[in-house]
Amino acid sequence: MPVYNGEAHLSSAVGSILAQTFTDLTLLIIDDGSTDRTAEIIESFSDHRITVIRNPHNLGLARSLNIAISQVKSPYIARMDCDDISCPKRLEIQIQYMEVHPDIGLCGSYYSAFEAEGGDETVRRPPLNHGDILYELLFDNAFGHSTVVFRTDLINRFDLKYDESLKAAQDYDLWVRMTPHCKVANLPITLVRYRCHNDSVSVRHADEQRRIARRVSEFHRTQLGLLPKSDDTEIHQELMSMNFPESLDKLRRAGDWLSRLLPVALFRCRQPLLSTLFNFNKLWYSACGRNAASGIIIFIIYIIKPYGFFGNPLYSTKLLYRCLSKSPITSN
Repeated sequence: MPVYNGEAHLSSAVGSILAQTFTDLTLLIIDDGSTDRTAEIIESFSDHRITVIRNPHNLGLARSLNIAISQVKSPYIARMDCDDISCPKRLEIQIQYMEVHPDIGLCGSYYSAFEAEGGDETVRRPPLNHGDILYELLFDNAFGHSTVVFRTDLINRFDLKYDESLKAAQDYDLWVRMTPHCKVANLPITLVRYRCHNDSVSVRHADEQRRIARRVSEFHRTQLGLLPKSDDTEIHQELMSMNFPESLDKLRRAGDWLSRLLPVALFRCRQPLLSTLFNFNKLWYSACGRNAASGIIIFIIYIIKPYGFFGNPLYSTKLLYRCLSKSPITSN
């Protein structure tokens, strides 16, 4: 648990770990040069399971995590942020799962996001199995950082550390570099409450996080055999928005992107054939439909793709009508 000036919520975070039903643990707190009451709050806990590392000055999240990981002697490492709350059975459930599944090197879970105690909470449900997670990592992080448990041996054997040159998305980068060496999973149970506030790293460094995440996703595509092109991320985001621009050139590039992505989804990420074709078909129909003013050429572009030809017949019929009448799908 790294902490830098975390006095506001530190007590709740520490308390949630000390209250775990799995009790054979060490809570390793890294005080990263805090200047507030962080040290005082840590010292208020008398639990012998707490070990504190105090950095001489603020070294940053990734460096603090690497310092802590180098001290770990136990078979598992669990991550926890100083403003989140772990549910009482979190570690018991995750470690039991990993004991039963020795091929799983990294395990996360569902988590709920909240802004204030007593307010509404939204459960976030990342994909569960290895293939679905590999697929999600092509575009975005698939783990809540405070939900993960991973094997110490995995980290040591393959020299897997947080990249200290990154100011954000260090966790996303690490998970992507783990996946060639182990299976990964998320458990379909909410084990952590994630606190949303304006001082969080994801808010303070939002632009930097998006920039780095884009780079990480491109690396993961290459890792899975999909050589990236400069506008892949932009094209994919526009497809996913279901608000694709009216541009024949960009539509052709979108078709090229989906055609390159399809075999990776099917053969590397083990996505089911029919559901993948139908998911691609929905995106492809929406993009083509917004370009239907160009006429029948759009329908030809649509139908020659396998996710057009083998897609929903209703979409094919609707698109043919739109192309013949030059009536594009318009924004809401």
